[in-house]
Amino acid sequence: MSKMLKRSLSVFNAALSKNTVFSLKENPRIKSWQVHSYGDLSELQLGTPRIPVIKHPDEVLVKVSAASLNPIDLLMLGGYGRTLFKIQRNFELELPLTLGRDFSGIVVAKGHRVGGKVNIGDEVYGFIPIHKQGSLAEIILADKDHILPKPKHLDYAQSASLVYATMTAWSALFVFGNLLTKQTKGLRVLVLGASGGVGTAAVQLVSSQNCTVYATCSTDAVPLVQGLGAHKVFDYKDPDFEKHVEMEGRYHIVLDGAKVGYQNIPKSWRFDSYITLNSPLLLNTDKYGLMGGLAYSLSNLLDANFGQANNGSSVKWGFFLPSRTGFEFIDKLIRKEKIQPVIHKAFGFEDLPAAFKALAQGHLRGKIVVDYNK
Repeated sequence: MSKMLKRSLSVFNAALSKNTVFSLKENPRIKSWQVHSYGDLSELQLGTPRIPVIKHPDEVLVKVSAASLNPIDLLMLGGYGRTLFKIQRNFELELPLTLGRDFSGIVVAKGHRVGGKVNIGDEVYGFIPIHKQGSLAEIILADKDHILPKPKHLDYAQSASLVYATMTAWSALFVFGNLLTKQTKGLRVLVLGASGGVGTAAVQLVSSQNCTVYATCSTDAVPLVQGLGAHKVFDYKDPDFEKHVEMEGRYHIVLDGAKVGYQNIPKSWRFDSYITLNSPLLLNTDKYGLMGGLAYSLSNLLDANFGQANNGSSVKWGFFLPSRTGFEFIDKLIRKEKIQPVIHKAFGFEDLPAAFKALAQGHLRGKIVVDYNK
């Protein structure tokens, strides 16, 4: 056993002596859902790797109680983004890969630079940047800046369901949509795909900032989206759907959470900024290599904006940003109950393949969560 692993286990055992939250046997292994090669759902395997090692003084070990699934997990299962992620990983081995981006649980060990704001036994929730090993394991590594105390009014599954989707919506709207620098009151925001994970988060997020919120979804989801704070909801199955959206006038922001694509937006719709969460950047770098993919992506973005130039609109790509500031911002809204969890269905840890199948089927009403205690 390496000296580093022995030191990590020593810290871990010390934590357990203060707060027994995990049963450590002679063989220090945990259960983790891993991908050993890219492909379809058949590549998901329940493995037993060793407990992660704290290598950096800002890291914490968390015993996971719940996690949630996001569309990026399904894409990464097939190898999506591996070219750019490889650079972010400093060319370390990417496989076996543990998926999952958000979590809630209990701190069981911490690095010496974490400080007194995070202690052994604390209930926390948080996220893991996309290039690192994920949250679908019994014990995970997280950075101290990527966790916060779990909201007391929410259980573990509810807390875990909120992080990645809401952070993605915040990144798209506040950073790429420039809401950080704008007066938000009265801004007209149209959310496409408002009943999904990011959509339900986005509606609540902009509603909390006194924006005028418009949203699209299918017929059965209209009451849900209205209840989240949307001022007007358009049923995309309505034969006059496009006309109804057009008649409301010009929108400051259109957030595309439904993969509609700027090229498919009706020409009669008027807006200042269109933000897509489905940019071709990662796909292009996977297909054409780093430099070729970046060049091709820049060409895509220029073409998109050149085509919209006549009506004064711009096209932007939105990405999840691992921002502590953003997390603290949404955390305050969650604690004020201005952003609440919307859970489509909960699965047990052992039923993860079924959870991924539900995610792949789409038409979700909120998030798919993985409850480790279920």
